[in-house]
Amino acid sequence: MECYALAVEDRQTIRKIKTSLEKAGCFDKSKKISADSNGVFQIPIIVDTSITDVRCHITGILPNLNDPVLTKLENSTDFSSFETKLSNLLNSFQPNLKISIDKISIPKRFSIYPPLLLFPANSLDSKDWIEFLNSVDQTLKDAVFKLILNHLSTPTKQLTHLALNKPIPESDNEIRHPTQLITLYGNFNNFWCHTTQNGIYQTWMPIYTMFSRGNIKEKARILNSYKDISIQRDVVDMYAGIGYFTLSYLKRGARRVFCWEINPYSVEGLSKGALKNGFGNAYIVHRDEKINMEKLRSSRCIVFLESNIYCLERFEEIKKEITNFELDISHVNLGLLPTSTDSWPYACKIIDKYGSLKSNLSSWIHVHENIGVNDLDTFMESSKLTLQGLTTTKKIEPIWLEKVKTFAPDVYHIVGDFRLTNL
Repeated sequence: MECYALAVEDRQTIRKIKTSLEKAGCFDKSKKISADSNGVFQIPIIVDTSITDVRCHITGILPNLNDPVLTKLENSTDFSSFETKLSNLLNSFQPNLKISIDKISIPKRFSIYPPLLLFPANSLDSKDWIEFLNSVDQTLKDAVFKLILNHLSTPTKQLTHLALNKPIPESDNEIRHPTQLITLYGNFNNFWCHTTQNGIYQTWMPIYTMFSRGNIKEKARILNSYKDISIQRDVVDMYAGIGYFTLSYLKRGARRVFCWEINPYSVEGLSKGALKNGFGNAYIVHRDEKINMEKLRSSRCIVFLESNIYCLERFEEIKKEITNFELDISHVNLGLLPTSTDSWPYACKIIDKYGSLKSNLSSWIHVHENIGVNDLDTFMESSKLTLQGLTTTKKIEPIWLEKVKTFAPDVYHIVGDFRLTNL
């Protein structure tokens, strides 16, 4: 087991958080809840060493807690051992280096996506870290980074690569390329890391694709909501990525998920994830390819490596080749930030043409957006009016606005759920 402290500022929430942690078997009863010098409460927790991403795990237990702040608790033997090894390492390279060992200790906050160790953006921005990094050569830097990786590794979780995770750019980034990732140690050219959320394995190449642990709440909502996701109905994911939401729809039991994605590295990650999770081989179709109908019939995950502006063309191609091919779209997921509005017309036309004609069945559009707090009260109604103008056969009903996480001060990543029923 590994020990952490969960930082909580609001005293009123402590009892509820403690109860949830106890039910999940994560509250460390051997330690007391305490307050630090800033008045922030530290709740002791324990997690199994097999958990690859502790923050994702805790977010799953405490879905209303945005971006939990966790500090790994190390016993004195471990800390002293690291200090000793670091001191010996520095002395062996540069005996006259005047650096205070305790000033370049391991950052307290980090994420682990085996075999990647990911530090937050400002982890090495302290005066002491900057002074150290500017005063030593690359060989010594590599040796220190390797020492950190070895120290945080476990027998079942060997860490080999280290990077800084700079913030995801707020501007449009449809290909979801992590332009601000700074690699520190290891060869990242053909490097894959992974995590497991809600029992779903996900893998990606960190220098070519992005991953946001905060989406775990929305992934869980897909798994636990919507009775109409079934083996008789299909789903469309217009911005599939590595399978952020696609894999949740497949696990939930969707007959097929039709995906669009323009980043080839993301498509490769989605393909690996589908296979690893037992959903079979993903069928990948490139822009210049015709659809192989036999492969389409035998696949649950169909990925078009092209812009989603071709989605209607692709569905028409399917119906032309197989006139009796059953399409029944129950959900269209529009998971692009900061806005997915470009795909709203396509989503409505897909459901107009291929949603269920049965009066007792409806279809859904899930709109992902970044919106300011001042727009939360009006977003659903204004979006309903826009969507209603884009459909010719359905009635749009705004059902629910889900606040997934805070993206920036006074800005939320939200998901608007809109139900479409026959007129």
